[in-house]
Amino acid sequence: MKKILFAYTSFLYVAAFLTVLATAYIPGQESLLEITTKENGFFEWMSFLTLIVIAAYGFNYCRTHRIYLSKFILLLIFGFALVAFLGAMEEISWGQKIFHFQSSEYFIEHNYQKETNLHNFIPAELFSSIIYSSIYALFVFIPLIMAMLSPYIGVFKKIEPWMPTPNLSLIVLYASSFQAFFYDDFGAWFDMGTLIAGMVLFGIVGLMRGADIKTWGHYAFVWLTIGLFMMSYKVFGFFNMQYEIRELFTGLAIFYYYVYLTEKCTPGDVAA
Repeated sequence: MKKILFAYTSFLYVAAFLTVLATAYIPGQESLLEITTKENGFFEWMSFLTLIVIAAYGFNYCRTHRIYLSKFILLLIFGFALVAFLGAMEEISWGQKIFHFQSSEYFIEHNYQKETNLHNFIPAELFSSIIYSSIYALFVFIPLIMAMLSPYIGVFKKIEPWMPTPNLSLIVLYASSFQAFFYDDFGAWFDMGTLIAGMVLFGIVGLMRGADIKTWGHYAFVWLTIGLFMMSYKVFGFFNMQYEIRELFTGLAIFYYYVYLTEKCTPGDVAA
């Protein structure tokens, strides 16, 4: 499972990275990023696949471990798998993008993209802000601050093993490097500032806690990506261009964290 997930992640890292560079520097490929991130494009389908696999993993985990798990833990794991399945269905507008059926009058009137889904009842910019601020908090700032302070605060030391690992933080920071750098909008500048703050904080915590060589290599690659993407900032658009890629890698980070937490729910750790 872990080897397959790592191979899938590596493929997507390279595909997303090269898509941006090809768009910026290879003549004739100026539309590549737009094509691959459009509605019903490559990266949206990869997001759908990721969510479906999360759901399948969760449902199967509950099936194979149901005699060992407490009802509460079972409900949490099953509930998140169900949320992932619903998210996958939302991603393809409940089959509308496959079968091309007509939206009902209510969705045409109230849905911002006139599609049969729920998340587009909220303005895209507001929806993205809510999601990414939550992801930044859960996967970057809270675990890093907790790692920094856990040697001095006992309760943080107890909670820290359940927090996202450093490499999960880096997946989210890598996702955040796909952004409209230097775009003349407060939201874009705030997003860029948050990314840089997260990277600096990660470096400080890494030095304090002694990160391993693989983590430092991952960290250096994210800095390289940020630098190259800043140089290539003109290929990005503020409105729904690279955000499909960010959504995909956010889903991957969530998948890793889901696997990480479920693996802690071994028979010796939970009530029968």
